[in-house]
Amino acid sequence: MLHRRMTHDDIRGVGEILNETVCVQNKCEGLTIQGKFYLRIDPKGAGARWRRTFGQEIYSPLLLAFSEEDGTSWSESHLTTFSAIDPSYSLPGNVALITLQELEDGRVLLRLAHLYEIGEDEEYSGTASVELKRLFSNRTIVKVTETSLSANQERAEMEKRRLNWKAEGSSQEPEVKRGGPVDPAKLVVELIPMEVRTFIIELTIILQQL
Repeated sequence: MLHRRMTHDDIRGVGEILNETVCVQNKCEGLTIQGKFYLRIDPKGAGARWRRTFGQEIYSPLLLAFSEEDGTSWSESHLTTFSAIDPSYSLPGNVALITLQELEDGRVLLRLAHLYEIGEDEEYSGTASVELKRLFSNRTIVKVTETSLSANQERAEMEKRRLNWKAEGSSQEPEVKRGGPVDPAKLVVELIPMEVRTFIIELTIILQQL
C-alpha cells in the first residue's frame, strides 16, 4: 500500500480523516502517489541475484551532470576525467560501496556492505574481499582504522565497552562471525554475508616522476 486516503475517520486512533491534499494556485486535489513495480520470474533459488543487483541500481542510480560552456573552454580549466580506482579492478558483485566521503587532512570515510545473506546465492553468499590498494590506486594508504558503523568511535574501543548480557536457558550462544582485521601490509577487507564495515583511511598522494 503506497498511500491511504479516506474521507472519514477509521477509528484507528488517529482521530481524524486521512485526506491529504496538494494545493496549486488555490486548486486542491487529493494527494497522488506514483511508483514502479517490477516482476521477474527466475528458477528456484536464482532470484536473489537479480533482486540484490538490480535493487542497487534502482536505489542508487548513476547521476548525470552537465555544464554549459560560456566563453573559455570549461575543459581547459577543469579536470574532466578522474578515477581513483585501478582501471583493471572492480568491486566484487556482492559488495556495495555505501559511503565514500572526503574528511580532512587526507582522510577518507569508507563504508562497505555485503549485499547477500547466507545461503541466498551459490556464488555470492560467501565471504567477499575488497583490495584497498587497488581501490585507491593513485594514493598511498598510510593508516586504516576500523570504526563503529556511525564512525563516531574506533571499533576496538567499542568492543571493550560492549555489554555482556546474561540470558536464561542455554549457555551456548551461536558464534558471531565477522570479517577479520585488516592486515596493514595486504590491506584487504573481508566481508561476510550481510556485514557492513566502516573505516577511516589516511591517504597521501603518489607523486609521479616527470
